[in-house]
Formats: sequence, C-alpha cells, structure tokens
Amino acid sequence: MTRRRSGAVSLLTAGLLLAAVLQSPARAATTAAPTLTITPTTVGNTFTTGQQVQLGFSTDATTVRWTVRDAGGTEVARGSAPAATLNGQLTLQISTPGWYQTDLTAVGADGTTTLGGTDFAVLTPHDFSTSTETRIGVAGALAFGGAANPGLEAVPLMAKGGISTDRDEAFWSAAETTKGVIQFPQRYKDYKAALDANNIDFLNILDYGNTLYYPDEAPATDEQRAAFTRYAVAAVDQWGTEHTTYELWNEWNLRDPNGAAEASPENYVALLKTVSAAVRAKHPDVKLAGPSLAVINDWQGWFTKFADLGGLDYVDAVTIHPYVQPLDPEASVTYVNTIRSIMAAHGSTKPIYISEQGWATGTNPSAVSEPAQARDLVRGNLLAYGNGVARYSSYNFMDSGTDPSNVEHRFGLVRNRLDARGALVPKPSYVATAVLARQIDELPLIGQTRFGSNGYDVAFNAGGGQSVHAVWSTTPGVVAATAPAGSTVQVTNLYGVETTLTGDAGGHVWVTAGPDPVYLKGAITGPMLPSVRFAMSVGPEIAGDPATGMLTFTNPDSVTHAFTVSAGGAETSGSVAPGATATTPVTYPAQESTEPRTYSATVTVDGRAVAVISAAGTATPPLSVTGSHVLNGSGQGLLRFRVTNASSHDLPIAGLDWVSGTASGTLLADTTVAAHATVQADVSLPDASTWSANLRRTGLADIKASGKLVPVAAPTVAKRHTVTLDGAIDPAVARQPAIALEGTGTPPVTGWGGPSDLSGSLWLTHDDQNLYLSAKVTDDVFSQPNRAGNIWGGDGIQLGMTAGAPGEATSTQEIGVALTDAGPVDTWRWTPTSRTGTPPGVQAKVMRDEAAHTTTYEIAVPWSTLGFAAEDRLLSATVVLNENDGTGRRGWLTWGKGVAETKNPALFNAVRLDPAAAP
Repeated sequence: MTRRRSGAVSLLTAGLLLAAVLQSPARAATTAAPTLTITPTTVGNTFTTGQQVQLGFSTDATTVRWTVRDAGGTEVARGSAPAATLNGQLTLQISTPGWYQTDLTAVGADGTTTLGGTDFAVLTPHDFSTSTETRIGVAGALAFGGAANPGLEAVPLMAKGGISTDRDEAFWSAAETTKGVIQFPQRYKDYKAALDANNIDFLNILDYGNTLYYPDEAPATDEQRAAFTRYAVAAVDQWGTEHTTYELWNEWNLRDPNGAAEASPENYVALLKTVSAAVRAKHPDVKLAGPSLAVINDWQGWFTKFADLGGLDYVDAVTIHPYVQPLDPEASVTYVNTIRSIMAAHGSTKPIYISEQGWATGTNPSAVSEPAQARDLVRGNLLAYGNGVARYSSYNFMDSGTDPSNVEHRFGLVRNRLDARGALVPKPSYVATAVLARQIDELPLIGQTRFGSNGYDVAFNAGGGQSVHAVWSTTPGVVAATAPAGSTVQVTNLYGVETTLTGDAGGHVWVTAGPDPVYLKGAITGPMLPSVRFAMSVGPEIAGDPATGMLTFTNPDSVTHAFTVSAGGAETSGSVAPGATATTPVTYPAQESTEPRTYSATVTVDGRAVAVISAAGTATPPLSVTGSHVLNGSGQGLLRFRVTNASSHDLPIAGLDWVSGTASGTLLADTTVAAHATVQADVSLPDASTWSANLRRTGLADIKASGKLVPVAAPTVAKRHTVTLDGAIDPAVARQPAIALEGTGTPPVTGWGGPSDLSGSLWLTHDDQNLYLSAKVTDDVFSQPNRAGNIWGGDGIQLGMTAGAPGEATSTQEIGVALTDAGPVDTWRWTPTSRTGTPPGVQAKVMRDEAAHTTTYEIAVPWSTLGFAAEDRLLSATVVLNENDGTGRRGWLTWGKGVAETKNPALFNAVRLDPAAAP
C-alpha cells in the first residue's frame, strides 16, 4: 500500500556509497542491563476476588514500569515507580475475575532496560471441599522426578482450580527395588495424602516393567504377569479403593512394540485378566480402568480385538487418549463414537473416560496459541460430557519443561517451576478450567444440542428450574437464548467475567457464540437460536490509537425500541423503529499493548440489559520495519529500509541496526517518524543472501525484521508509459520489444497447432499509479464460460506479482482478467487468500476480433492494490495465458513460471521499472 511519506531520508542515491554507513562500527557497548527475576509470593500467582493481588519480583533496576492486560487483551493497569519504593512487590487493585498478563520493564540508572513479566489469576471463591465432582481431571506428574514434578504445593492449586481428579503414578520399579519387597516411596504417600486433604480423587496408573523380573518394559509371560500382579495388589492395598480408581498401564498399544509383549491386545488382555482377578479377590469394590488406548495406527482394530478377547469384562471403565492437536477438539468426537459403537457391538455400556487429551503451546509448528489451548481444553471437556464421557483428564497440569519448541514441554495448565514468568503461574487454560469447574460443579448433564452449522450447546441441570448452558460456535455469530420475560440470565465468559442480562418482552437474551465457550445460567428453555438482531464489527486497531467500530440493531418487532450500548467505558443511546435497522459507533480506549483483542458491548433495550455482543480483532504495533531489494534510476541495486508509523501520533526511534553478510551499520539514529508516515534509508546492495534489522526504541522492546536477497542479472525492462484502456495496443507500447508467448506452456497446450492456434505478445509499462500489461493474443477459438474466481478455467490472463527479486517475497498477488461469454470483463484476485475477490481499482479492457482471431488485453493494476512501492523499481512477475476452445481448459502459455505449474514466486521473472518514457 502506498502511504504518504514525511521526512524521507536517502543515504545513498544514484550509486553514491556512503562509506561511513557501510563501515560504521557496532554500537558502543553499554553497561550491563538491570536484572529482573520473578519470585511469586503467592503460589502460582492465583488469587480470589477480594484478595489483594501482589506479584513478587527482584531487580537491581532504579525504576520498574508495568502494564497489565486481561485475557481479552485490554489494558487494565499501567504504571511506573522507583524499584526501592516497590520493594520487590507489585500491588494491583484488580478484583474482576480473569486471567491477566503483566509486562514488566526494569530500567537502569543509565536508561538500559530489561523486559520480563508474569501472569496471574483472579478466581471467584468456590468451596470444592465437600464436592462429589470427579469429572474434571489432570495428569499431575506428582510421581515424576526433577523439574517435571510440580511439587506438593501444586495440589492446593489444583483444588483451587476445580480439579477433582489427578491421574498419576506410583511406579512399580520405584516400589520394588529388592525382589519380593514392595515398599512405595514416601513421596508417593505424601502426594496421595495431599490429594486426600484437598478432596481430589486419585486415578492411579498401574504401570511399567521392573528389570528385577524381565528386561522389557511390558510383561509377556505368565511369570512376568504374576510379578506385575503382586505389585498391582500391593498398590490397591496401599492406596485403597475410596476416591481411587486404577488404570492398568498407559497406552499399551504404543509402548514397547518391539519387546516380547509386542504391544498386542492378546498380551494386554492376559495381563488385565490376571490383575483383575487378583485385586478383585482382595478388594471387590475396586474400580479398574483400561486400556488407556492411544488413537493412533490401527487403534480401531486393536480395540476390536481387545473386545473380542473379552477385555471389556475385566474393566469398570474404558479409557482412551483422543489427541487431535493442532486440530480443535470437535475432531475427536468421532473417536469416542467409534469406541462406543465397538463396545455396543460387544454388549457393553460401561463408562468411557478420556484419561488424556491436550494441546501444547509454544513455538513448535504443531503447537497452538495459549488462548487456543484454553478454549480447546474447555471444549474438549464439554464435548466429552455432552457425548456421555464420565471423566476427562487434561494432559497435563504443569508444563514439564521450559523449551517453547519442544511440544512435550508445553502441555501444562500452569507454567513450569523453572519458567522465567514464575513457578506455577497460570496459563489461560488454568483459569478457563477453573471457570468450567465452578459453572458445572455437581450439576448433572441435561444433554448436548447443535445450532446453526457449527454451534454447540451443552446443558446442565442447576435445579429449581435453572440450567447452565455452555455455548460456542466455530463460526461466530449471535444467538438468542429463550428465557421468561423479566427473568435474569447470568452470562459468564471463558475467563469468569460475569454479566447479568434480563429477558426482553419477547422472552429472549442474546450473546455472541464464538470459539470461546460462554456460559448462560437461568430459566432457559429451548435451543439456542441464531439471530441477526445484533451485530458488531471493529476495525483494525493500531496500538496507541482508539479502536473503533459499529454495533447494528435490527428491529423485527412492531414497536420502537430505545437502546443503549455500553462499550469501552462509554455509552451511546438511540432508538430503532419497527422493521428498521439502527447503528451506533463503539469506541475502545487507546492502549499501547498489541496482540489479539476481544471487544465486548452490552446492549440495553427499553431499560433491560438484554445482550452481550463481542468481536475479535488484533492490535498491531504502530511501527513496522521492512527491507526491500530496490533499483535506482540507473538500475543499481540497493537495500532499502523503511520504518512506517501507522498510528495517529509522531513516534521517536533510537536507530535501526542492520546486518547483511559481512556488512552492517546503523541508520536513522534519533529520528522521529511522523504520524501515518514512513522514513527510509538506503545502503548499497550487499553481496549476501539475507539481511536482518533491529529497530531500537528507548524503553521499549526492539522491533526485528529479516529477509532474503537474490541477485538480478538481466531484468525485463518496463518503460514509463500510461496506457489508454481502449482495446487497442498503444503505438508507444507497440514500438517496444515484445515478450513472445509461443508454445511455452508446461505441460504444452493439448493438441497445440502452432501460433495460429494460440500465441501472443506481451508488453509491460508503468506510471506512478499503475503497472500496465498490454497483450495481443492470437486464438483460433475463444471460450470463457466461467465467472469470477473460476475464470482460470477459460480463455484469459493471470498475472503473478511480488515485490523485489524472484524468491525474496513470500506474499504473492495473483490477479486474473477475462472477457466472459456472458459479456462483462471479470477481474479476480486469488492471493493473498485474505484478500480473495474482485481486486479494488484494477481496470481492464478486453476486445475480441473474431474475424482476425485475436484478443487484445489492456490491464491497469494500481500500485496501491499490489502494496508495492513503484519507486523501488524492482518487482517479479509471471504472465499465464489460459486456453479453452470450448471443451475445457487445454493448458496455457506462460512468460515465467510459478502460478500455473506450481505456486512458487521464486520462478517469476525480474522486472525493472525504467524511469525513461517509452519513445
């Protein structure tokens, strides 16, 4: 997008090299940055409403600055104070339930900074001490060693979060270290005592081998099974049957497949049969679960064989692990249904437990974001209960490590004990799980219903004519819940923020159903009803500027309604006539924070709060850095750095440090970037394949950027000329060397009969507003039966374009133009996919001369549509001429590749925009 520029800087022009730029030394070393360490004074930084939030830290800085954001990305606190005054404790006046992220900046006496932060939770008080709930579980890892074990202090944190079952272990190899002597370590006994004290059930995994008896992990002989069975009986003797269930093994169908037991259902059932008989003989009330099935490989066949062998006769519940990461949990419903159908075919209706399911966060390509983990775990729980699953255990309670790229390290609801953000501090999923637990504690399931195309409603009986409905949709939209006129409905979002609505005169309240489940509690009857009564949209937000949008109220009723919209701390009022639609602006205060945002508004109609409407967005940084491979007027290559300020106020920068191969330097030192402006600086093109840049801002985090550099040897030259779009090639264009298209398709056009069948000539020109493509095509039969996004299948042209040299940019503009059999000339943009549709500003004139069998194309593509800077004078392009003689697409001719054959902009041709006018 072309932007108005203010104060642009050029350090190199027309081949002039400033040696001082290229040879400038690295910035002078500064004194050591201040230290900053998070030291929670409350376990897991988890508080309840009414408690004072106090966050512990240590630093040798002189000043500490802080910003606190809620789970919706909205700043709720900001401040600065001398470190000595804070004395290692940040006290916050925050009592609204939710998950909060705190960013800290430690500032040294010389202005150097260290960035850090922590997270905290505020939960509504809830007494779980006598609850009989067992549905919400976690894998606790309390039996593990090292940093993967959260420690006993984590158990009260589980309880506070509403965790009612801990799936954990008391390993055989640790219990029997001397053959024939089984003694469980004291640390196992200690964590079981902590679970009991906090009213948390124990799902005890009886697992793994013992080298005292056999070298493999899993038992495979009667003798080995007998040894394991003695351990199993000892475990039930030790831990009892009250508030304890035993799961035999963990994922037998995957573990030790190359050992003697072969991970086979036959060996598993043999072990299960032996263990079941022995423990039930001594403890007839024992609850035994299995097979802890991993849904991978031929798991259906494995489980069917398990059932054929009678395995279902020896368990009281069936346990499965339906991981689907990074997909959403709805993808796992089929696994539960398949297990249940196999059970039904064998006459079993025993309970099903999901004893593991999770979503890892972090930087691994298969990971999900932390908010996505929160909603996926809650939806996983709710889908399980809605489908009749008796228990659900999230994997796992605490991150087992601190490496963000290691999936196994980042499944936790809370952060690792060694995490820089603080030991056991909550991730969003901990708070979301705690809210779920509070909403459904001891409430029996009513059932699950669906609404719209992707909506879910899982309902629970709250007694006294009240019910709790957990509602979400993977396709966001507003729904109406039916409740008696004048009755109250308590709406609670994923993180515990509550809003009270009142049924309108027609007996409805409205909420937005989106990816995050929302809870409605009240005298609710009937299904959720998709509704168009209310809608809200918010435009892109630039950090530092207010976010603005619009709320729409469509009134289908026969009376006029007065309404008030509360959003962003302000209210606007209006009225809407019968059958009419009214709109009102919504504004959210400016904030400096970035990342995803949730915008909410409460709508009051005729004096009753009847709707909570929300929209999602992202607050983007006001400053951005780009590097571009450009050409000056004489064709010399340059590396051009730009710093763009998208906000409405001027912003200072300390400098831009850049590196490319052995070259480096600092640009734009102590520069102010005006509002809605760009500053730029050039260096001669380094002999390197990559570049990186670091934009420094005093007291704020650096902004980093990087990219590729590809040499350009002989670019196609596009002269300066404004094309008149009249369907005839301009004389000035026709005098330029033409780009020939003749038999150059890959694969060749089917049955191509030579130039008279299909051939063409292309010309590229430009001016300050547009890139122009002119083409004269010979085509014996013209056919374009398609429209819009399908025009690639008929006669027409496709253009692929990127900024810079081929292969430097990853974002491709793919635009098509065709004269359709219906009469109009259609234009279409396929990529970027976020902008698919009719490309704005593109103009085209296409004329067919049937007698001459020629088609003339003149196309003008605005630089503003492409998002390229024309003054950079370098772009990459390919042109595809599609062929259809009335029997379907026969193939294509191309200049360059990278669109028709494969989507690869590295195969485009380089184009130089010559400032000289076409003669």
